[in-house]
Formats: sequence, C-alpha cells, structure tokens
Amino acid sequence: MTLLPEVSLPLLLIGVLVGVGFCVWRAAVARRQLVAWIRRGVLVLLVGAMLSHPGVPGGLVPTGSISAKVIIAIDTSQSMAAEDYGDGVRLDGVREDVKDVAYAFAGADISVMTFNSTANLNVPMTGDGSAVIEMVRALRPEIAQKSRGSSISAARDLLVQEVDKIHAADPGDPIIVIYMGDGEQTSADPVESFADIKGKVAGGFVLGYGTDQGGKMKQSTYTGLSDEYVQDPTNGQDAVSVIDEGNLQQIASETGLTYLHRDAATPLKPTLQGISGGGDAEISMEQMRESRLDLYWIFAFPIAVLLAWEGLHIARLIRKSIPTREKQ
Repeated sequence: MTLLPEVSLPLLLIGVLVGVGFCVWRAAVARRQLVAWIRRGVLVLLVGAMLSHPGVPGGLVPTGSISAKVIIAIDTSQSMAAEDYGDGVRLDGVREDVKDVAYAFAGADISVMTFNSTANLNVPMTGDGSAVIEMVRALRPEIAQKSRGSSISAARDLLVQEVDKIHAADPGDPIIVIYMGDGEQTSADPVESFADIKGKVAGGFVLGYGTDQGGKMKQSTYTGLSDEYVQDPTNGQDAVSVIDEGNLQQIASETGLTYLHRDAATPLKPTLQGISGGGDAEISMEQMRESRLDLYWIFAFPIAVLLAWEGLHIARLIRKSIPTREKQ
C-alpha cells in the first residue's frame, strides 16, 4: 500500500495525534460523555486516514511529456470480426497494437476515431494513455443490422479536420497518424483520397489486418458477437472477409505513411520504437508510471455515519438547553 497525503505527512500525523490525544483526555475527565469523545476520536482517525490518500498498485500506465500529437483511426466495420488473426479476430489485434502505440508515445496527446460507414471521434486529444487503452478495449464491430456497408475512406474528412485543427492550434507539434483496418470496401460510395494530409504529418503507419484466405465473421449485436455467422447473400453460405492490401497500400501512398501488414505472431512494439525514438517526437518506451487503485473513498461512509451521529447528539444537547415554558 502507498500513501499520497493531501498535506505534508509529518504535519498530518501531528494533527491526528493532537486530535486523538485531546479526545482521549476529554474522555478521561468527562466520563459522562465517554461515548461522545470516543466517537470524536475515531472520527479524527478516519479523517486522517482519508487525507493520507492510501492506495494499492494497479499495473503500469503510459506517462511522459513530449509535444507530439498522435491520431489513431480504427476500422470497426463488421469485417473486423473476421476470424483470421491468430486465434482471435482482427479487432483483437487492433486492441493489442493500440496498447503498444499508447506505451510508445507515452506522454504525447492521443486521439482515437473509429469508422465504418461513418466516422466518429471517440477520444479527443488526451495525454491519458490509459483512457485510450480502456476505450479501445471496449470497442465492438458495427452492429450488423445497422451496417450500410463499410468505406475505407469514411474517416477521411474527420482525419483531415483533426490534422488541420492541430496545425492551427499547435503548428510546431509533429503529428503521427496510425490507420488501422482491413482495406475491405463494401460501401457503394466512391473511395476518397487521403492526399490532403500528405506533408502535414511527421509519420505513422497504415496497419493492415486479415489474410488473403480470409475468415468468417460472427454477427455483431448490441450485446457483443453472437454465435451466428454473417451470411453471404449470393450463396447463403457463411460470408468470408479477406484483406485488401491494394486499398491499404493506396492509402499509405496518398498519405506518405508506411504500410505494414499485421499478424498475431509479430509484435508491433519494435517497429514503433523506430518512429517514436527519433526527431522531435523522441520518446522512450520505458516512460511509464505505476498506476494505483485509490482507497481513500472507503472512509467516506463511516465518516458520514459518525458526523450524522454527532449532529444528532448536538441537536439533543441544544434541545435540552432550551428552557420549557410552563403551560398557562
């Protein structure tokens, strides 16, 4: 257990000792109010314990202080549930890779957008890498019944908007873009070019997920992936999604980013060290801090009970001190 006191720890200890000592002295000399002074002594101890801000270790989270902006764009179309990423689905690979990105760029501001038939900014720019990891951990593919077909360029307008916004607000900060998807275009909408961000970003990757053999996809529902597979309307069989590396390489060419095919057997961390370890965006993979689970809130309930008890006690004393009028 660790302590992060709200005030100087020696000062807090002195205050608690003085408060408890006074309560013990009053309990000794005012035996008729023994219970009241014991209650007050316990209250002093509980308040002191809360102000000491106790907690227990809870793993590692990214930290640091670099002036870089990282934009992560994630494909969440139904095809990202295809079962051709090791023993899992493509989105499992995305979750692991986002964790590596958050660690690699610890301390940088990171935003996350998702796209399928439309695009959404899920996490605005934040320096809290753990919030990014937790958000992506909860991602699910687009609900099958709501899908209108996925477009690989659905995030294009939002991505350009975010890049331009960063340039306007922080023109000196390097921008890193990580595009994550399978390249499969099922929307009837034309594919738009990402060329508008070329030259505005310092680097990044287009990460491709899936295989040429492809994989079947369990239907995404409001409660998660069901036991039923998506059906191919042309033959009534289980639909199979395959990666389209041509589309992904085209995006990489338009943006000036590096295309990288992902598979479960190859960690992303070493590759990210190459981009995060040089230039203005220099950052160490070791820049992390120990997370902690705060326990100070546990003392709030007994403190509230004792304060309520003390309030009732004072109310009774006040009522007894008011003389009663004799009835006329």
